[in-house]
Amino acid sequence: AVFRALSDVKWSLGDFLFHVFRFKDDNGQSIEHDRSHAASIQHFLHGHTKHTPATIIDLWFHHPDGQYARTDDEEPMYSITPAFTEMKLIRPALTAFAAQTVLHKLLDEAEEAIEPRNDVGAATVPRVADIMREHQPLTWKYFLALAQRDHKKPSDAVRITRRPPDVVCVVVHAIGSLNFSCSNRANILPLARGLLYFSLSAPFDLFLYNSRIGATTAYTTVYRAMEALALHEAALLKAHGQDPRSFGVIWMDNVQNYLLQRDPRLGRENTLNIGIAATYVEAPYADPKAFDVEDKRRRLAEGRRKDLTVEDLIGFIDQNHREVVGSLQWLRTLVHYVPELTKYRDHVSMLYKTRGAKRRLPEEPSKVHPFATSGMNETIITEIKNASLDFREQLGQTRDNHVDTIQIIGGDGLTYAQLGTLKNDLQFHDNEFDRFSAFEPVLALWHTGWTDLSRLVETHWGSLLSKDPSTLGHSALKISRRTPPNLKKVEYNSGAEMVYLILDARLLDCWRIHFKTTHLLDYFTRLASENKLPEIEDLERAALKLYRAYSSFRAAERAMYPVDANGPTLSAWEETVPLGSPWTAPSSTTPPEPTQNKPKRKRTADVTAESAMAQPSTQTGENTSKPTRRQAKKNDAASIPPEPFKGDRVLYHSIVFIRDGVVSREFAYAMAEGDVGRAYEALKIMLFTFAGSTHTKYTSYLLETIANLELESSPALRDAILDSLLVNLTGRPGHFMAGDLMQEHFNRLLQAIAERKGTEYSNHFLRDVVSRNLHHMARLQHDMKEGVGLSRCSGHHLNPKAVAELKILDHEYQEHELHSRRPGRTF
Repeated sequence: AVFRALSDVKWSLGDFLFHVFRFKDDNGQSIEHDRSHAASIQHFLHGHTKHTPATIIDLWFHHPDGQYARTDDEEPMYSITPAFTEMKLIRPALTAFAAQTVLHKLLDEAEEAIEPRNDVGAATVPRVADIMREHQPLTWKYFLALAQRDHKKPSDAVRITRRPPDVVCVVVHAIGSLNFSCSNRANILPLARGLLYFSLSAPFDLFLYNSRIGATTAYTTVYRAMEALALHEAALLKAHGQDPRSFGVIWMDNVQNYLLQRDPRLGRENTLNIGIAATYVEAPYADPKAFDVEDKRRRLAEGRRKDLTVEDLIGFIDQNHREVVGSLQWLRTLVHYVPELTKYRDHVSMLYKTRGAKRRLPEEPSKVHPFATSGMNETIITEIKNASLDFREQLGQTRDNHVDTIQIIGGDGLTYAQLGTLKNDLQFHDNEFDRFSAFEPVLALWHTGWTDLSRLVETHWGSLLSKDPSTLGHSALKISRRTPPNLKKVEYNSGAEMVYLILDARLLDCWRIHFKTTHLLDYFTRLASENKLPEIEDLERAALKLYRAYSSFRAAERAMYPVDANGPTLSAWEETVPLGSPWTAPSSTTPPEPTQNKPKRKRTADVTAESAMAQPSTQTGENTSKPTRRQAKKNDAASIPPEPFKGDRVLYHSIVFIRDGVVSREFAYAMAEGDVGRAYEALKIMLFTFAGSTHTKYTSYLLETIANLELESSPALRDAILDSLLVNLTGRPGHFMAGDLMQEHFNRLLQAIAERKGTEYSNHFLRDVVSRNLHHMARLQHDMKEGVGLSRCSGHHLNPKAVAELKILDHEYQEHELHSRRPGRTF
C-alpha cells in the first residue's frame, strides 16, 4: 500500500525519504513540519523505535541489492574524493561518508593540537601522550587500534615477545611526526629527540635524515635551542648567586681528553686538551647563619687546632653508631643471600633509616646549574685562581659587587689541596675578595672512598701465588680474577665488585660458623621446611656478636695474642671464634726474596773497611777492646731463644680486611641512601686507616677536614657543609650520589663531545653552548628512555656468577678454617 501510494504521487522511495528527513528548503530556510511528523522523526532518530537508524543503515550496507560489479568506471569504496553526496551507489556512498567524516575530524584535531596555546610536545613522551589524548582523541584511538591489531594470519602466530614494543610510544612518535610535518610549531617532541641525539654525539648525517622524515628538527634548530637554554641557565645562575638569601655549593673538577688532529700540520699537533668544569648546586634548606664570615674568622682566631690530640680524634667517633651500622651490614648480607630470609629485607632497610640513621637528607631533586667551562689547568695555582674568579663572576660576584658570605667549594683531593694552597698564598692581600677568604674548601666523598678502596686492595692483596687464605690475591685467584694493573689506584667498579664479593663470602663463612653448620644455605632450607626459622631479633643479636668478634679493632688485637684454651673460663671473643685444628706449618721451598727487600750492594771500600774492623789485631801486646754495656745487653738478648708465636696472624689479617671492608661499604651505602652523618662517621675511621698506608695525602686531607668541622665551624656551618656533600638528581630514594661523582658524570658527557668536535674547553661551543646544558642533557637521556618504557631496564650489569663464586670461596675458607683460632698460624 505504501509503495502504491508513492507510485500514485509519482515519488520514488528516495523522494519519500528525502522529504521525510528534509529540514531546510532550497533557500536554506527551516521547514516547519506538523506535530506528528516532527514527533515521528525525533522518535526514530533518537533510537526509540524497534528498528533504529543504525539497523536501517546496516541493512542498506549489507542488502544484496546493493551489491554491484566493480569496474574501472564505478565509484570506489572508502573514497576521500569526490564528496559522498555526489555518489549514487549505497555502499561506496556509506563508506565515503564514514571516511570523509573521520578525515575532517582528524584534520580539526590536528589544527587544534598545533595551536600555540595547545602545542603538542613536552620534555617527555608521557606528557606528549597526555596532550594527544586530550586534543586528538580520535587520532589517538585510530593509531592505537592499528598498533594493537590482532594478527590473524597463521604466519604471524609466532612472534618475538621477549621485549614487545610499547605501542603507546610508537603511536606518540608517529602522531608527533605527522603533526610536525603539518606545522613547525609542533616541534617539541622532535626537538627533544634532536637534543637526545646531540647529547649522544650522533653523526650530523643522522640529523639530516631524521629531519627530512620529520623525526627530529634540523641541526641548526637544535643548536639554537641549546644556545637559548644556555642563556637561560646563565641568567638563573647569576640571579641565584647575587641573592644574599640564597646559598649553594660549587663542585669543581678537571676535564681532559686527547685532542687528535685529523690533519696534523705545523701548529696542529696532537695534544692533551685540559680544562676545568664546575657545577653549582643550590642549598635551599641551609641555615643563613651558617654562612656568617665573621663567625668563621672568630673561630679561626681561637686557634683550637693547636691543642688537637689523637685522643680527641678518637673521641670524635661515635662508637655506638659504628656497632649499630656494622652489625646491620652483617645482617643485610645474610638476608640478601639466604632466600628464606628475604622477608626480613624491608625490616633491615627500616633499621638503617631509624636506628642507624645520623643525618638523612630529604629525598628531593637537587637543583643544579653547570658553569661555563674554563680552559685553565688546575695543577697550576695561578690558573686555578683564574678559573675560580671566572666561576665567581658567573655567579655575579666581582671585586666591586659581591656578597660577603661563605662560599662552599669542593672537589677531589688535588682540587681540595690546591684551593687550600690558594687561600694560604693570597691571605695577605688587602681586599677580602682577593684573599678568597669567603671560600670554604670541602673534600669530596667519592674520590675519598675510591682512594680508600685502593688502599684496601693494596694493603690486603698479597700475591696471586700466596698460600695465605686471608689475602685478597689468594681469594681472587680462586674465582679467576686478575691482579689490578695498579694496586695504588684500582678501577672503581671492578675493584669494588671484587672486594665486596670476597667480603660477603667471609661474612657468610662467619655466619656458617655461628650456626655450626657446613652448608649455610642448606641449613636455612632445612629450617624453613621445619618452620623453625630464627626471628629477626635473634639474628640482630647474633649480628652484633659477630661484628664484635670479626670486624672490630679489638678483635684484630685478640687474634694476635695467645689464647689459653685450658683456662677456667672463655671470653666472649673466644666463645664466638671457635678453636680450630692444630696448626702445622706447610712444607714448601722458601720463595725468592722480593727485590725491594734486598739489601743494597755495598761499595768495595766499605766492605774492606768492615772486614778490617771485624778482624782482631795481630800485633804483639795489643789487647782486644771489651764490649760496651749496650753491646753486652744486645748479646744477652740475642742468646735467649725467642718465644714461639702463639697468635693467629692469618685470622688477624682476615679480621682487619673485614673491618676495613665493612667501613668501605658502609661509606658507599651511606652515600647512596643520602645519610651524610653516616658517611662522616666513616671518614673519621678512614683517617686512621689512611695514616698507616701509602696514601698519606688523604691523611692530611681528612685531618684538615675533621679539624675544620669539629673545631673551626659553627654547628650550622658543619651541618651545611655535610648536607652539601651529596646530591640527588632524580629525587628518588636510594639515588643519592656524591657531588664529585655527579661532576664526573657531567665530565664524561663533556669530554665525549669535546673529543668528537676536536675543540678546546674555552671555545664558544663547549663553554657557552654545551657545558651549561650538561644537566639537561643527562636528564633528557633518562627522561626519554623512561618515556618509552626503558625505565624497567636498570642499566646495571647482572652478576650471575656470584653464587658460584661464593660457593668456591666458602669451600676454600672452610677447608683452611680461616675464621677459626689456630694458635701459631702464620705464613
